[in-house]
Amino acid sequence: MNMLLRFFIMVSLLKQQLKHEPMSGTISLETLIAPTVRNYRVLPHDMGFRDHLPNYRYLSFIELNVTRWVMARCHEKGIKPLNWVIAMQEMVYLKQIKFLDKMTLSSAVAGWDHKYVYFEHRFFVKNQLMGVGMTKFVFTDDTGMRTPEVLDMTGERLTEVINTWNNHQVAVKSTKSA
Repeated sequence: MNMLLRFFIMVSLLKQQLKHEPMSGTISLETLIAPTVRNYRVLPHDMGFRDHLPNYRYLSFIELNVTRWVMARCHEKGIKPLNWVIAMQEMVYLKQIKFLDKMTLSSAVAGWDHKYVYFEHRFFVKNQLMGVGMTKFVFTDDTGMRTPEVLDMTGERLTEVINTWNNHQVAVKSTKSA
């Protein structure tokens, strides 16, 4: 329930903020790759039974940041907000995030291809890196799947990390079970 409340509060505040910002019709590369940085407090509803932030909650915080980024870019472009569907997600947990920690999540576009957008997420507590995540997703709207070009992401912009990650996904999908 806590995450749902955070989502509605964030969306409401963002909509009010965007009302006062002009639409440019185009999105610059600097804007596309600029990180979305948000601070969150780890509250009782976020906690798992082992006294730290459980794995699934990291993914929920990522959803908040990506949703914020998509809404802001759609507004800037002057289009109806897009939906996004996760195709692959991975987390590397470095340290535990504890109850009442003030966590900073920085989410930034790491690249894109002709179908997917790739985000990198970094979780910090007191400037110490606590976890790193990657998300791969597609855009959708009422007409179906949309390419990243809908938000001025043309061509391909892939890194070695993205290529390696995609190769790993292909290998996992092609593994036959015993």
